Amino acid sequence: MLELHGLGLRFGAHQVLEGVDLRVRAGERIGLLGPSGAGKSALLRLACGLQKPSCGTVRNGFSRTVLLFQEPRLLPWRTVGDNLALPLRAGGMAPGAAHAQALQWLERVELPARTALAWPRELSGGMAQRAALARALAMEPDLLLLDEPFSALDPALRRRMADLCVAALAESGAALLCVSHHPQELACMVQRCLEVRGARLRPWNAGAYPFPTTAQEPTP
Repeated sequence: MLELHGLGLRFGAHQVLEGVDLRVRAGERIGLLGPSGAGKSALLRLACGLQKPSCGTVRNGFSRTVLLFQEPRLLPWRTVGDNLALPLRAGGMAPGAAHAQALQWLERVELPARTALAWPRELSGGMAQRAALARALAMEPDLLLLDEPFSALDPALRRRMADLCVAALAESGAALLCVSHHPQELACMVQRCLEVRGARLRPWNAGAYPFPTTAQEPTP
């Protein structure tokens, strides 16, 4: 279980988050909505320990938390296949098994096997984002944190990758905390949505302010 209690984050005079209480149980899937700059990404970083809160507590009882950033963050000096296999090998998996699992996940995110031999610079934005998603899912997290994971994908591919995430989480029983600007996207992924607004975390109010209703990002 992940528990955030009285969480606050301040940068100088700017109060990013204040009084945030959140509990994420095993197998639970929660969406985070809110305007740009509201603190959604900061909340994910706090949840996984990449950032320290100004006040409050974070208790993460999950054993394998994986955060997928907005940017793919693939190592440019490694092939795509190595990027996927490295964290698996770091976790004790044999090299052959790690690369086999990497290939399986590339296929599941609809990338051809030859992508494993490519360098990150050779990928389009959408391909790199899917490779990063494959790396995250291959690590078999019990808590998956997604920060705008499909922003470079066209609407149809965005939906298929969302369905893949839900299927993978259902297989493993993992929990999900997902940031998005698209309520329709989250509707097919999560069990409930929360809103980050005015430094606070609240139940989502669909009429509070407009969200885009269709994806507007470029096709890969």
